Amino acid sequence: MGIRELQERYRSGERNFDGSDFSRLDLSRIVLSGASLSRANLFRTDLLLAQLEGSILSYAVACRVNLSGANVSGATLRATDLYMANLNGAKLDQANLSKAYLRGADLTRAGLTGADLSGANLIEANLYGANLTGANLRGTFLTVANLRGAILTGADLTEANLSGANLTGVNLQEAILTEAILPQDVAEPPLRRAQLTMPPSVPNPELIEEIFGTQP
Repeated sequence: MGIRELQERYRSGERNFDGSDFSRLDLSRIVLSGASLSRANLFRTDLLLAQLEGSILSYAVACRVNLSGANVSGATLRATDLYMANLNGAKLDQANLSKAYLRGADLTRAGLTGADLSGANLIEANLYGANLTGANLRGTFLTVANLRGAILTGADLTEANLSGANLTGVNLQEAILTEAILPQDVAEPPLRRAQLTMPPSVPNPELIEEIFGTQP
């Protein structure tokens, strides 16, 4: 399906584009709010500044898709393959990204307030300056992720794996870190006022004792 046909069908009121192939198409600035694109092929699709709020992209193949600056707020991207996707500055507030594959994705300064990222794979992802206030990150894989300057106020990181992650300047105020796996070199400031209960296997119990006064 080409861009002209897609736009005409959307303007006529059609919203179901499940399983469609949009790979490598230039769909920058397109308006597809509320559309269903489940299991669609979005490999290397250019969706720069696209309007996709409230859309459904569950199980879509979106490896290396360009969603830079796109509005994907309130969208459903459950189990979507977003490997190495460009989500720089994207609006993903209240989006459902549970079990999404975001390994190596660029989420620099992305808006993820209240987003559901539970069980998602964010290994080696770049979340520099991202806003994850109140986000659900339960069981999320954040190994070697860059969270420098990210805002995680009130986020739920229960059982999340943050080993090797960069937490420099991160705001974890009121965040829940119950049984989360933290980097061995984690420093005190990011953990102030966080709700922390360490798992049975603690990366650095001596440091935790120094910070909180007692070993877990």
